[in-house]
Amino acid sequence: MNNPNVDEFLSSLKTFLKNYLTQYKIDFLIKTPKSLKANIHLNEKFFIAVRYNARNGRMDFSLIQDNKRIFGYDNLKEWHYHPYKNPSEHISCDKPSTDKILYEIKKVFEAAK
Repeated sequence: MNNPNVDEFLSSLKTFLKNYLTQYKIDFLIKTPKSLKANIHLNEKFFIAVRYNARNGRMDFSLIQDNKRIFGYDNLKEWHYHPYKNPSEHISCDKPSTDKILYEIKKVFEAAK
């Protein structure tokens, strides 16, 4: 199965953001046809760190508060998430949709702010 290219991945990400978050700013650290590193700033204390590699399908989504991860999902080795209140833990899970990941990040952000 082919992984979406960066533009397709970014398009789905922006659709979610536009539909579910009222305020955000995307800061692109790296954007090439095959990789993306971006921070989605939600306010002065919170941002979502998004990393995507179209070559190997590697994804990483982390909710950052005061420069510390408080929640996240990634597929290093296998899909897992880092739960709120204990983000150093790795809990295995089935591959989630990007919308599911972002929706859960939104819930944690709302609970934590």
